[in-house]
Amino acid sequence: MAITSYTQQQFGTLTVVTVVSDLSGTIYYHWYIDGAYIASTQSPTRGFTFEAGDEVRIEINDTNDADYDPIANAPAGYPAKRTIDWIRSLDDDVVSYRVEQKKRAVEWVSIGTVRRNGEAWSDGYALLSPRLDDLSTYDWRIVPIDAAGNDGTATGLDSEDVVRTPDAPDFTISFDEGTTKVTFAAAA
Repeated sequence: MAITSYTQQQFGTLTVVTVVSDLSGTIYYHWYIDGAYIASTQSPTRGFTFEAGDEVRIEINDTNDADYDPIANAPAGYPAKRTIDWIRSLDDDVVSYRVEQKKRAVEWVSIGTVRRNGEAWSDGYALLSPRLDDLSTYDWRIVPIDAAGNDGTATGLDSEDVVRTPDAPDFTISFDEGTTKVTFAAAA
């Protein structure tokens, strides 16, 4: 890995990252968010869209090896979101799935709906969770819904204790013209 510089520009929710590598020839860039593999490119520039308030760590592995395994060589990471995935229901009446989560066993909250697509047994579905709180326990379940809007039997996933890179602390900055000192303080 020979990334020598890293720049980012932000345009609303779009963040564009450009890197410079010491490598020459054909370079493969492997992109990660919070340690989770995102994509491989031969371009040193990539755009990412994030929600307001998201804090992420973008990492890039560069190599000349076309057979480089980006999963086996992923950096350590603790993502703030989880991909919830499941296989379709065998019930032909199911037209969509509601994905719900609960934090610290409080109450179920819907985080998204996915429409059924296809008939093959191998049809898999996935939904990316919203940003999860560090050091919290989450549960997820998938509720099949029929054409009449009736809920079927929910399928639950195992509880997960989320450990992730904590958010940066909030702080305030003040400048005293008399002393020309800048003071940083924890935000209230």
